[in-house]
Amino acid sequence: MHSSSGRIVLVCLALAAAVSPARAQEHLASIRGVVIDPAASGLPAVEVRATREATNESRRVSSDDRGRFVISDLAPGTYRVEVGHGGYGPFLARMELATNQEFRIEIPLQLGAVLQAVDVTAPFSPVDRATPALNTFVDTRQLTGLPLDGRNFLELALLAPGTAPEPQGSASSGRGDFALTVHGAREDFNGFLLDGVYNSDPKLNTPAV
Repeated sequence: MHSSSGRIVLVCLALAAAVSPARAQEHLASIRGVVIDPAASGLPAVEVRATREATNESRRVSSDDRGRFVISDLAPGTYRVEVGHGGYGPFLARMELATNQEFRIEIPLQLGAVLQAVDVTAPFSPVDRATPALNTFVDTRQLTGLPLDGRNFLELALLAPGTAPEPQGSASSGRGDFALTVHGAREDFNGFLLDGVYNSDPKLNTPAV
């Protein structure tokens, strides 16, 4: 489970796996795209700049020989993506990146000096083909609008497919704690991440913070 920028991300693993340092930044987002000319051919060595509006921090990369680029490890939030290249008009896109999102964009540059501006407002539907994990995103509207007994945010995990409350008579129910099972596994088989860091109580296997 991840929490960032008014969203909660529920991650239900199909198979139990050891926590790997390589996935410690999975709460961050990335922008992946391609810069093309009017003939739809990739443009190499084009500078792409992404600026986070909340902090004015900028990241810059250059497209490869096929026009492709990746800007990774971006904190969730609203970004401006700007592209300028000699002989072509400038390009500006504005988008909101969600937790763990890989945003894909095609940037078609046009000859001349005309500015192209795009405001991307499409909702994020997470599809990650590189992992067996299933992601469920709980947005700000759900966080503030859904009734929760005691405002325990863990109850929102039950919105994810394959989840259910702990069975009667289990260790968690005997303690009076909220717990859940995922795809029939025991309630103490769950893991919790906070901003990409493992966050589980070693004794009860509940969120430590």
